[in-house]
Amino acid sequence: MTITVRDSNDNNQTKTLTLSGVEFIRQFLLYVLPKGFVKIRHYGLLANRNKKTKLELSRKLTLSPIYKPKFEGLTTVEILCILVGRDVTKCPVCGKGKLQASYSLSKGASP
Repeated sequence: MTITVRDSNDNNQTKTLTLSGVEFIRQFLLYVLPKGFVKIRHYGLLANRNKKTKLELSRKLTLSPIYKPKFEGLTTVEILCILVGRDVTKCPVCGKGKLQASYSLSKGASP
């Protein structure tokens, strides 16, 4: 079996590698975790256990500005009005009346 690999030791050169089927499966299974083990994807500041406290501390130590969510506490219609730059509830024809949201899904239809 011949596969294409990227050699990180040689400036990420693409090379071909010929392996027997058994050797390929052996090397592939080196990346499979045993039952009950979990792969750790984030550690340090980004670990879920530490994320809130450590990120707050690191922001304080590095004097990073605190950003507040732009649309926190606003309804969907208010957010749409801000994004579009006009009142989306006004009638597009006369500009005076207010549009009302109505939902009509037939039974079994997906939204």
